Amino acid sequence: MTSLEPLFDTLSRLSIGTLLRGAILILVGYVLIRLILKLVRRALNRTNLDAHISHTLITACRLVLYFILLTMVMGQLGISSTSLVTLLGVFGLALSLALQDTLSNIAGGLFVLYTKPFKVGDYVELWGVEGTVQLIGFIHTTLTTIDNKLVYVPNGQLSKDKIINYSAEGRRQLEMTVGIGYEDDSAAARQLIEQVVSADPRIDKTEPVFVKVWELGDNAVILRIRAWVPGGDMIPARCDLYEAIKDALQKNGFHIPYPQRQLHFPEKAL
Repeated sequence: MTSLEPLFDTLSRLSIGTLLRGAILILVGYVLIRLILKLVRRALNRTNLDAHISHTLITACRLVLYFILLTMVMGQLGISSTSLVTLLGVFGLALSLALQDTLSNIAGGLFVLYTKPFKVGDYVELWGVEGTVQLIGFIHTTLTTIDNKLVYVPNGQLSKDKIINYSAEGRRQLEMTVGIGYEDDSAAARQLIEQVVSADPRIDKTEPVFVKVWELGDNAVILRIRAWVPGGDMIPARCDLYEAIKDALQKNGFHIPYPQRQLHFPEKAL
């Protein structure tokens, strides 16, 4: 005889009166659970908890209350607790195997909601993808990339991979490289580039603009440029400054080299 057979044997012997008492208990318990959940929801609304966390707490409270009601009903029906535990164990094992990935994502979502490494509107890098956070859900987090693509990142991956929040400090460091000719005056070029970058209203004037000779390349002297901008202005500032620097260098007689390659062909024998 299996451990579940006593449960089915007990159910087959129940009288009408016992079933009626069980039905009344279910009805009363259902009404009480709704009342308790209403009070819990009202209490949580008076706190500063995140809406997702409040919803999770209410859901957990609902599950616990219904489990208690189930235990009381089965006790009223004369079903042993051993059979109940066995039944719930089999059901729980099957459910956990079927929802393994989903449960992992829900746990990751709770991790994000509790630790708050980012919020909606932040520009982040998750799972190797950069974008603006549009939605933080229980199963996945939605990003919008700079080319307006929606990317759904499974929350289960967030607790396993690094999270980079570019908006956390309110500003980002803009980094650019520009090449000038070997015959050009590097000091004059640096001064001109610094003036162009500093003139942009998005540049943080509390930090000095960094313009230095960084590398002696094959075809050009490479200048490295660094400045601080608001996080949301990173991409447009980079594009605008590259254009402004190019125009200023050409207007002032500087050369912007491009890769060149010399090809040598052997002379044909006469």
